[in-house]
Amino acid sequence: MEINDVQIIKVKGTGQLLAYANVVLNQGIVLKGIKLIDGSRGKFIVMPSQTLIRRKEIKKFEYYHPINNEARDTLAQAIIDKYSEITE
Repeated sequence: MEINDVQIIKVKGTGQLLAYANVVLNQGIVLKGIKLIDGSRGKFIVMPSQTLIRRKEIKKFEYYHPINNEARDTLAQAIIDKYSEITE
């Protein structure tokens, strides 16, 4: 997985949500709307998701997500690094 570009959209306010990120992969795929959260154990990412209610059953699913921890860590680190770069 090659990360070509990371765009950060900072969020104003004092909550845990720091920013949204858009990431370009392999010069051909854009992942939009990844949340950067400042949690009690540090910064982490949350993938875009949707809640579906069907027959009184609530299901939440992500539109897209990394398929292993290595991919998630690579994506998260690229977003955190870019956020740190623009907030310094």
